[in-house]
Amino acid sequence: MKLIKYISCLWLVFAMSVAQASANGLLGIDGEQATTVGVYIKDLRSGEVICDYNSEMALTPASVMKAVTTASVLSIVGSDFRFSTPVELRGVAASGSTWCGDLVIRSSGDPTIESENFKTNLGFCDSICASLRRMGISEIEGAIVVEQSLRDAGPVAQWEVEDIAWPYGAGLYGLNYRDNTCVVYPLTGVTRPEVPGLKVTVKDGGDSNDLLRGVGSYDLTVYARNMTNKKWSVATTVPNPSEVLVAQLTARLRSAGISVGSKSIRRPDAKVHMVYNHRSPLSAEIMHSLMVRSDNLFAEGMLRTLAPDAGRDKAIKREKDLWTNRGIDASYALIFDGSGLARGNRLQPRFIAEMLEWMAESPRSQAYVSFFPKAGLDGTLRSFLAKSPLKGKIALKTGSMNAVQCYAGYKLDDNDCPTHVVVVMVNGFFCKRAEVKKSVEDLLSRTFL
Repeated sequence: MKLIKYISCLWLVFAMSVAQASANGLLGIDGEQATTVGVYIKDLRSGEVICDYNSEMALTPASVMKAVTTASVLSIVGSDFRFSTPVELRGVAASGSTWCGDLVIRSSGDPTIESENFKTNLGFCDSICASLRRMGISEIEGAIVVEQSLRDAGPVAQWEVEDIAWPYGAGLYGLNYRDNTCVVYPLTGVTRPEVPGLKVTVKDGGDSNDLLRGVGSYDLTVYARNMTNKKWSVATTVPNPSEVLVAQLTARLRSAGISVGSKSIRRPDAKVHMVYNHRSPLSAEIMHSLMVRSDNLFAEGMLRTLAPDAGRDKAIKREKDLWTNRGIDASYALIFDGSGLARGNRLQPRFIAEMLEWMAESPRSQAYVSFFPKAGLDGTLRSFLAKSPLKGKIALKTGSMNAVQCYAGYKLDDNDCPTHVVVVMVNGFFCKRAEVKKSVEDLLSRTFL
């Protein structure tokens, strides 16, 4: 009985402190009266809602959207899906080692081909070369043809043009190669890998560096601080990844003693011979990578697995229908992409929390929870709560963009099982981002310690 009274007193003190915080501003950040804050924290074991503050407000989630994308993909597609990219010879065998026809790459929207984030899965071009040599092919009279069936390819229409040239703004194409990025040396115009047709213009950037390239444009403008260092380089996106791959594969084939033409040869009597079938890492591995590193390209690739033969809108509709059918109200969820880079996205803290709760109680709970970075240990949470007893006990997806800082995930027990859902969303803040992060750390410390 004394223990029950003691716990009741503790809860009363906490409830009063939350009420007082709500009156003065829940987070206590500068300018909070003009800032939109949404918080929802729930104990999964008791069912008790510990904090509900503006949870019905539709807010910009930024990369917290990735938590919704991965939950949807894990539910519908599963954890062991792999993208497949077949490479074929189409045509007929000519005399000797000559092939009269094309080398055809049938792309499937795999975002991981030659990605630096999966180093054990590299070797796409080398595998094609090795297979052709085993087949005795030394000349392909036709061209390298890339077949792309992905609808709505490229950067999402709702993304800001200022984001497109930066690596985080790489759009998803039917064929994706080397994270759809390159390294450019602005003062020499050299790119690695080679990007056919890319024109680089350098302008004085004053005190900062910046990049600007329109959607589909081959004109890249680099605003540089240092106009003299020829070794200075910057990573940027490419306008057409398939062209980069074709250039790289052509060079690799020739170095292996295999010549290839530049014009496609289509024959009515063409036969098809499989050269190589590239397989991506497991979808679970891709989703873990995109959550920990907050990779936008991978997130867009996974979203499209929800409707591989249709456009982005169909994939998003299937996602929203999934949660509606599970009894979670998605009426006020505005979703334009899978990554959260679109500024127009809107999600309610309660919607995210209910989705998290559903996943925590599902048969896929262990897999899903493992995708989230842990406080003080992983990815974007490496410095968050790093010196707190909560280190490793809070698993959250972060989301940040201009005046937006959001968190969504779980409190974990000693066995890494979720005990609470946690959603904190801050939009339109006026203070420094570090102050918001510190205030969220303090809120979680007050709640769980």
